[in-house]
Parts: sequence; structure tokens; C-alpha cells
Amino acid sequence: MAVVAPVPALVVVLTGGTARRLGGVDKTAIDVGGRSVLQRLVDGLRPWPVVVVGPRQDVVPAVLWTREEPAGSGPFAGAAAGVAAGTRAHPGTEVVVVLAGDQPFAAAAVAPLLSALEEAPAADAALARGPDGRAQPLLAAYRLTALGHRLTGEVRDRPARLLADGLRTVLVDVGAATALDVDDADDLAAARRVVEGVSRSPDAGR
Repeated sequence: MAVVAPVPALVVVLTGGTARRLGGVDKTAIDVGGRSVLQRLVDGLRPWPVVVVGPRQDVVPAVLWTREEPAGSGPFAGAAAGVAAGTRAHPGTEVVVVLAGDQPFAAAAVAPLLSALEEAPAADAALARGPDGRAQPLLAAYRLTALGHRLTGEVRDRPARLLADGLRTVLVDVGAATALDVDDADDLAAARRVVEGVSRSPDAGR
């Protein structure tokens, strides 16, 4: 059953980085259980309009593509480019969910993040918190009214943590698989184990 966002929401997926610990490849294009990391993520985001910031992957359809300027200028610049492109295409947007493109299972966090923000009207953002206890600004839902103004001006080479810096936030606890980002060989092996475990589940395919 499709999940309906409680407010008009847009998802921005950032894919501009490369994995030095995986040989410098585009880590979002790595195969995890027959689909690329990015394709697996986007497939889980179908209830929402999606903007992908980064090099186009033809196997990932039905999304809006854009690039940060200049290319490779970091996640803050990527978020600015994604929000600009997304809100032009979807002018009724009220909430922007920002995800890192190397998180193949992050789509599972989107509905809980949106619900948490809806239930906390005084909050500017809802950030996911994985088992390590860290709040994740690239696994988060932001009110456009709070995020938009800080994405103007100089955005190049600014760290992702500044997206949420100074905002009123609520935290949403998520599991290890949902928070997993594929940065190295161990992460990749863990992601493949998640897929293998799902495929072996007695409920798989029902």
C-alpha cells in the first residue's frame, strides 16, 4: 500500500560523492542484490516526488535530475541545488526530505520522519538517529520555511551538519539497516546481507 505524505513533501537525494575506500567508484551505482544502491533507494520512494543531485543513472527512472554548481562542491551545495530544482517543479512543497544516495534502505525512514515533524509543529526538522546515537542531517525531513533561507548565498564546500545547525529538531530512532550508508567493503557486505536476509524471509514476495 502506498504511503501518503501528511504534508506536500519532496525528497532530495544527494549522489555527488565517490567512495575512496571502494576504489573511488560511484558508490550509488554499486550492485546490491541485483539493483544499484541508488535504484534500490529510489524504488522505495515512489509515494513522493524525487530529485536526484548527481550524475544521471539511466537505470533510475521517474526522477528529476540536477547537479550542484560546481560539480563536487559538497552536500550542502547539493541540497541547495536539489531544493531549487524540486520546488520549481513542485511549488506546493512544504517539507523537504534530504537523503544521502549511498543509503540503499533509507526510504524506510521517510514516513516516520514526516510523521514526527507533523506531530511536532514547533520543530523545524526531524532527524533520524541510528544505533550509534548520531543524528543524521542527510537522513532528515526539514520544513522548507526553515531550510530554504540557509540555502541561499555561498553554499559551496559547506558541511552537511550545517543544514540542521541551530534548527529546532526532533529525533527519530531508526534501525541499523535504515541508517546504513555504503562507504566501504564492510558496509557493502552488510547491505548485501540485508537483501539476502529479506529474500530468505518466509514473508518475502507476499
